[in-house]
Amino acid sequence: MRISWSAAAVLPLAAMMVAGSVVAKDRAPGKGDQREAVMLNREEAQELLAGMRTYLETIQDIVSALADNKTARVPKIAARSGNKMLSGINPMTGLKAPVGFTMMSLDTHDKFDKLAEKAGRGASRTEVLTDLADILNNCSGCHAAYKLAR
Repeated sequence: MRISWSAAAVLPLAAMMVAGSVVAKDRAPGKGDQREAVMLNREEAQELLAGMRTYLETIQDIVSALADNKTARVPKIAARSGNKMLSGINPMTGLKAPVGFTMMSLDTHDKFDKLAEKAGRGASRTEVLTDLADILNNCSGCHAAYKLAR
């Protein structure tokens, strides 16, 4: 069964209102890995990992464009990791993952779209880097809070 991402986003959002938001668990030494597990089958896990590699490649290409003073390339690069990236993904995968994980993922795609839009309007390198830092904060926060169950 396929449903749209906009419809799929409503369910986790409703669940989050009921359950409260997910926060990173304490990762103090001696406590072991306290991250919440993301339980997916092999195919879903591979799809998720491919998406994370796309995030990294997008970030690398944006940094390279900025280093080469080619800010005009940023909109097309950033859009690769925007919401259009979700078009081939089964929304049920997002519904199987923890609510906070799914919400952070959707927020990250949205941040890439906003970065692409802002860069397309002529944002400065500093503005692009500020938005990129915000995106990387999502990445770091997600990896601190969640782990892929194997």
